[in-house]
Amino acid sequence: MHRKILVTSALPYANGPIHLGHMVEYIQTDIWVRFQRMNDNLCYFVCADDAHGTPIMLRARSENVTPEQLIQHYQEAHEKDFADFNISFDNYHSTHSPENQELAEYIYLQLKKGGHIRRKVINQAYDPGENIFLPDRFVKGTCPRCGAEDQYGDSCEKCGATYTPSELIDPVSVLSGLPPEQRESEHLFVRLSNFTSMLQDWVGNEVSQSEARNKLKEWFDVGLADWDISRDAPYFGFQIPEEKDKYFYVWLDAPIG
Repeated sequence: MHRKILVTSALPYANGPIHLGHMVEYIQTDIWVRFQRMNDNLCYFVCADDAHGTPIMLRARSENVTPEQLIQHYQEAHEKDFADFNISFDNYHSTHSPENQELAEYIYLQLKKGGHIRRKVINQAYDPGENIFLPDRFVKGTCPRCGAEDQYGDSCEKCGATYTPSELIDPVSVLSGLPPEQRESEHLFVRLSNFTSMLQDWVGNEVSQSEARNKLKEWFDVGLADWDISRDAPYFGFQIPEEKDKYFYVWLDAPIG
């Protein structure tokens, strides 16, 4: 019996060119896909540019273009590189598309209707010079564990410690160089714990790789935390339905697209 297989690779981010490390993954995947097709399996190879988020918005600003112009430029460059390496995508698209917006909104509204969305006020790093909430990696400072300087706001590249930007010693914004302020904002969260049983069943039946199952089991053992799916304006992405100045976090719409 012939298999039906859907294959994708990591989505390249639409704020820079494809590098050799990217291309190695696509070539390896393409070899596997071609092998499946040669064995008469129905195998679809799809991918897309990951086209949302603060880094794209800021890169566009620095180049004095719109985010839409920036992602269009890099999508054209990415597709040319893939064509030059003869990567056999059945479909290559962008997460910044009407289809993806429709699907992201549908999934969110279904979650909301089912009572799986909650609101929570959180503290975030805010750049008073740029008037923008800062992603973790747009804050740098001294690691609170080992004292290494010039470390990102989510993890230390020297000792491997993970933390929040507020735990950094002498933090500064990478945009303005100013110390970030802590400001409150109401965010939207998915209650992932509501899906624990369903996900455990799915992992047990569908995930064959033992390493992947063991890693997922670690998350189940400690309990699935609520997932923050919103970001505050200014932000380049899809606006959340029925909300003002709230946008879907890129990792909600990117896997869908």
